Amino acid sequence: MRPDSNSSKDAARKQFLRTFLHDLATPLSAVSLHLEGANRRLARGDDPAESLDVARAELGRAFELFERGRDLLLSEPRDTRVFAFDEWVSSTLQPLAADAVVVRGSTGGRILGDAERLSEALSCLVVNAIEHASSPPVMIFCERADNRLRVRIENAGALSAEPDRLFAPRSTAAGKNWGMGLALARLYAADADGEVRLSQDGKTVSASLTFPEVPA
Repeated sequence: MRPDSNSSKDAARKQFLRTFLHDLATPLSAVSLHLEGANRRLARGDDPAESLDVARAELGRAFELFERGRDLLLSEPRDTRVFAFDEWVSSTLQPLAADAVVVRGSTGGRILGDAERLSEALSCLVVNAIEHASSPPVMIFCERADNRLRVRIENAGALSAEPDRLFAPRSTAAGKNWGMGLALARLYAADADGEVRLSQDGKTVSASLTFPEVPA
């Protein structure tokens, strides 16, 4: 890895920690407000059950976020090794072949990292693209960029917020408490001195996962 790889990893973790703590404060604040509401109901002689139920639900959301964020922050690479970039992309995406995913390009390069964790990061990005694509297919490009190896995911659609905000746990699809997929991808990529980026280009959303190439 490059000499600044540890600083890149630390920066990604600090960025996640900032958004994580901010988002954790939201359900905890709701718990406090609804407990105060329950006290007011009791003082008036009313039933506090509704306020207590909401407070209990928000406390459950806070514990869920805490546990998932803690596990993500404490996780470390387990099997760091050099592996072929193109073959890694192909094997990672094979289970998604039926989801209108099309892969193009090759690099012939190699990268260093925990292949299993990086596959989880890539899968999170591709699944996110599939879920939010306004129409198929989702296009995957293996390419070289500025002396690095990149897998780029493109789908028709529009980002629901500014790119950096989408990496926060609070940013999630309807029906889910928290969205850890993009945050996980960024942290796991940083462990391999890589980076994740999101961008909007016209009617196309692009997500990229980029790593330094290991010399042959």
